[in-house]
Amino acid sequence: MAFNHNLILFLFSCILLISCSKQTTIEGSIDYVGNAALVLQEQPIHYKYAPVEAETLSISENGTFLLSFNKDQPTLQTIHINDEAYPVYLIPDNTLNIQITRSDFPQSVQVEGYPNNWAEKYDDYLKEINGLDSEMLQEVEKIKVGESNRLTELSKQKYEAAQKHLQDTPMDDYYLRTIGEHLVFKVRSIEYNDRNFNNFDADSARDAVFVEADSLNFFTIESLKAQRAGIRDFAHYYARTFGIYDSVKSAYGIDLSEFDIKRVAYNELNEKRLQVLDHIEDRDALAHARMYLVAERIGEQSLDVATPSYEQYLEEFSDYPEYTEFLTYFYNEIKSVSPGEPAVPFAIPDIDGSIHTMEDYRGKFVLLDFWAGWCQPCLDEFPHMRDIYERYSRDDLEIVAISNEVDSLVWVQDIQRFDNPWVQLYSGDGFNEKTFTAYKGGGIPFYILVDPEGKIARYNDIRASFNFTTVFDSLLTEYKNSQK
Repeated sequence: MAFNHNLILFLFSCILLISCSKQTTIEGSIDYVGNAALVLQEQPIHYKYAPVEAETLSISENGTFLLSFNKDQPTLQTIHINDEAYPVYLIPDNTLNIQITRSDFPQSVQVEGYPNNWAEKYDDYLKEINGLDSEMLQEVEKIKVGESNRLTELSKQKYEAAQKHLQDTPMDDYYLRTIGEHLVFKVRSIEYNDRNFNNFDADSARDAVFVEADSLNFFTIESLKAQRAGIRDFAHYYARTFGIYDSVKSAYGIDLSEFDIKRVAYNELNEKRLQVLDHIEDRDALAHARMYLVAERIGEQSLDVATPSYEQYLEEFSDYPEYTEFLTYFYNEIKSVSPGEPAVPFAIPDIDGSIHTMEDYRGKFVLLDFWAGWCQPCLDEFPHMRDIYERYSRDDLEIVAISNEVDSLVWVQDIQRFDNPWVQLYSGDGFNEKTFTAYKGGGIPFYILVDPEGKIARYNDIRASFNFTTVFDSLLTEYKNSQK
């Protein structure tokens, strides 16, 4: 009998590869999931703009799930149900058994399979901080109006609990993140104290925050990677401590949205944000921090404003391909939905089930409004949007609202509650709604103005409460003159 030696070598190689593969398994059960999904997610390079690597766990009729995959290195990932998350540390050649009680998630999750008592440590941490986040939110409201509060005392209590239970475990990132939250609260308190109290020494307070940040190793690469938003939140609130927001509002005489202030005062705010980078000594940490600030500029400013810092980063940090490749991807994504590019097509139902498409509105300007009932800045725009809806005819302008609500029943309640007269559409998935993600939306309210030819006219730089009428009158006049 003849043997094919090449075939034998191939089969042997396959067996070797299979035997050497490091398979990680997650199994377990959940008592109820309803319309939600059980999702395993890896933290992306950027919290808002990077593609998310996630896999939905298939759940059987009796509530069990099983997922196996190859893993070369241990990684910390999270299991998500809607907006709630629970961390899991995945180890090659290891199986985790996870029991989830939906009504108490992320509390009372039972995990077996770790070589150490990491699940118990995280559970002890959750028990110790139970109710603390709600209490801190109440204290934030006090600090805004200059009332005596315990905000930073409570945030310190939280990071000390995280240190006790999570430091030097695979959940160490959660300890580092609580440090960042604490420092952001310290910075935020400077803005409000400076606004509410005469003779408050903001300079000394800022210096004290940096001293504390250094003592807690906040500006290290490990810490910055662990933060919810890298350096973004700290730098953002630091820039606000210089009274720039109050100055802009005073100059315009109206209560501008935060997004509008960021655009109007971009140069002043960016100068202050960049001051934070002076406190970062390690090049790895600096590359990560700068990447976050450049990404925020690409996402929030027009490309002519964002391009110089983007190009400078690519040149200066070419030895960090993970960061430069992400920024290049994101820059090109934003460029694809910039003014002059075709509007994103969609086919989304209204409350009666009738399908609306972008093509249905060809021949008129269309303001796409991405919103949700829990978004107060979205709701603040409604009176101004009603004004422009009455000001312009439906031959010239239509408003199409696309909800970012997760629950369709909540959306129905919202549209009944607000009773806005323009088109209301819903396709589910919250911030993963297809049209929103196709436009690279990072937050709401989010507005796209489409021209009568179906091209993007303005990309999230207009607000009914601020500049819409001035901008739209000019565009409408230009378009009508072109049709003569």
